[in-house]
Amino acid sequence: MVPFTQTLSIDAGLPPNSYIYKIISTAPRQDPLTYSLTEQLAFISSDDSLRFITADLRPDGIPKFVNEKVTCLERANDAPSNIVATAGRDGLVRFWDKRSRQKVLEIESPHKLISSLVCDAQNNFIAAGIENPEDGPTSSPVYIWDQRNPSAPLRSYVESHTDTVTSLQLHPAHPNLLLSSSTDGLINIFDTAQADEDDALYQVINHRSAIAHAGFMYPSTDIYALGTDETMSFYALQSQKEEDEEPVPKVFGDVREGLGCEYLVDMHWVGGQPHVAAGKHSESHLNLIPVNKGSSGPLDYSFNLAKSIPLPEAHGEEIVRDMFTDVHTRTTFTCGEDGFIRAWKGAEEESMDVDEEAESATKKSKDRKEKRKEKKDKKRGNDKEKARFKPY
Repeated sequence: MVPFTQTLSIDAGLPPNSYIYKIISTAPRQDPLTYSLTEQLAFISSDDSLRFITADLRPDGIPKFVNEKVTCLERANDAPSNIVATAGRDGLVRFWDKRSRQKVLEIESPHKLISSLVCDAQNNFIAAGIENPEDGPTSSPVYIWDQRNPSAPLRSYVESHTDTVTSLQLHPAHPNLLLSSSTDGLINIFDTAQADEDDALYQVINHRSAIAHAGFMYPSTDIYALGTDETMSFYALQSQKEEDEEPVPKVFGDVREGLGCEYLVDMHWVGGQPHVAAGKHSESHLNLIPVNKGSSGPLDYSFNLAKSIPLPEAHGEEIVRDMFTDVHTRTTFTCGEDGFIRAWKGAEEESMDVDEEAESATKKSKDRKEKRKEKKDKKRGNDKEKARFKPY
């Protein structure tokens, strides 16, 4: 596969020995795979700052010291996408207006040490997961707030994780469905419509090693998990029908040898195509490896090594922490522990393939939404049964 070419690079103006945790686009988003043209990006770094840059990597504003020991950066809303949220080990969730660079809302967690965050402004939903600073197992709660009344959590799930909560994610098609993952090795699926924790805990998945990242293989409800030991697996969301047999997980185990890497960044989407971002810092190398789903079974996932996309030199010997791809300009942005942000572009013919995949995914998403709307219209006023979240 033809490598991506680095087109721009900046050191982000950080203090010496600083590194960047996460980078996001502030462009309007229609769904997790469909963004408008990216004109601005936001990122957080180890100097506890939130910074904005333009798509051509020019500085565009710095609300410094957003949190004490900042850990999280998320989009707070998708349309008009003017607000971003940060959180940190100070136990504060703070919302920032990207235009004024000013704080517009602050929420205090019952526990400090926030390690993960997710927001859904459309449903006034905010959730935060807590870090465990101890050596042994202890309670690592997940708190949920209603944005309209953030003085106290609406939900407190305090018993389901015993170590640091590393990921939180909502499935857009099922807004009550909250996924959490932890270094205790568990992925929990909560039905957030339920106040009682036992009732809310819809599914528990044991990855059997500490989890660094987990999430949905959107637009499906399949689940991926990446371990801190570079293990990787795929799981199915369980059916509410007791008679349905749960699919056997697709367990790859340690993928370092098979993927020719030393660490995994995360799952990364280029348009509608998921890739696993796999790095080799000893050789200053990063690969985007397509993840394909076959038809041989419900979790028939495989890695398409033949179509891997190299990012040569990547961030030198330092680890790549995060990335985002704008399909409109065919640009991938990466950030890393060297304190740099870099922009990459692929060959024209490859990029056109990515755009076609993105358009196909968008069309399929719109078709699904229209079908769901038709079903809702038919049922409206007739189906008054109060039920738990129905994934299928």
